[in-house]
Amino acid sequence: MMNTHENKRNPMHTSPVRVAVIGLRGIPATWGGIEHHCEQLYTRLAALGYAITIYGRRGYMPPHITWYHGVRVRRMPTIATKYSDTALYTAGAVLALLADNPDIVHFHAQGPCLFSWVPRLLRPRMKVFFTCHGLDWQRKKWPAWAARLLRIGEWCSVRFPHYRIAVSRHLQQYYHETYHTETHYIPNGISLPGQLSAEQLAPLGLNPKGYLLWVGRIVPEKRLEDVLQAYLRTPRDLVLAIVGESADGKDYMRYLQNLAGGTKQIIFVGYQYGTTLHQLYANALAFVTASELEGLPLTLLEALAHGTVCIASDIPPHREILEPLNGMLFPIGDIAALDQCITTAIQLETNARTQFGQAARSMIERMYSWDTAAAKVDALYRQSLSTGIDTPAQDAVV
Repeated sequence: MMNTHENKRNPMHTSPVRVAVIGLRGIPATWGGIEHHCEQLYTRLAALGYAITIYGRRGYMPPHITWYHGVRVRRMPTIATKYSDTALYTAGAVLALLADNPDIVHFHAQGPCLFSWVPRLLRPRMKVFFTCHGLDWQRKKWPAWAARLLRIGEWCSVRFPHYRIAVSRHLQQYYHETYHTETHYIPNGISLPGQLSAEQLAPLGLNPKGYLLWVGRIVPEKRLEDVLQAYLRTPRDLVLAIVGESADGKDYMRYLQNLAGGTKQIIFVGYQYGTTLHQLYANALAFVTASELEGLPLTLLEALAHGTVCIASDIPPHREILEPLNGMLFPIGDIAALDQCITTAIQLETNARTQFGQAARSMIERMYSWDTAAAKVDALYRQSLSTGIDTPAQDAVV
């Protein structure tokens, strides 16, 4: 997994352009969407010749990994509590990057942007980038004071970075309407999988096309209870497979398990990754998500990349992805409508299912490419170092 090759020289510099990355737990990615985003993006940028350093969090990364596919990894100390983890980590990472003095610092997520003023003040030559993956202050887990602090982080993301990136049109529109500021639209990418078997399903108690699939962090804003209630509303000879683990304590998980009521056809399979996760996506009868808050959900994109029929709540990020495919959307929180969507997915004829899968894979290949994302970020990095002037007009909301 490790790559010790020399970085290629950047044609703009006599030495590689140095980029510091802040705002994720670390790589290799075993957690959320930001981690997967950064792993895919920065390994590609390292291959283009950039000297990338990712500042991750101690406790989330294997201690023996200091390089990963050409990317330097630094483990920053923190205290793994709900409220202090991100703040302590980010403060330490910013102090470390001031000493490292890179050419570019790239903040991911709104919370860490609370510290984006520091390099602007103390390292005025350093270019500051920010990528918005979602509106963090809207997450249910935060008390009022923490949500207000995250709103300040959002304001900082407008005020201090030289360049701003949004991973979805919805987030781009939000910054345009709320702050009258423009962002560059660079969506997440997905790598199209090849042919997959189903050999990893049996140990999980699953059969090909015999289950509905839900994948994600088990947190309240995912509204997994809606999926459970819709599934239980109508008797079906179909398993509901729930892939993921609780990210914010055990109360919500206990609530869901009580709601499931010991139903044998509802299977909590825990965290899955690699080949097993790919096989789960590829062999599901349908993928379902009921989230009320997303940036640009990688789980939905992954399901589509596997050609799987998808059902999603009608929040803007889901509409952005599924409307071009005439995908199944239901009003958020509408259990009856979700129940009907599940019934429709079950009754789809083979030809319709195949046609949807082909259209979905074609769209993913055309619109959600990691190579394209890396090329766009590369272009922005080069622009920032050559002119320093941001010109997002070509991506602006009109």
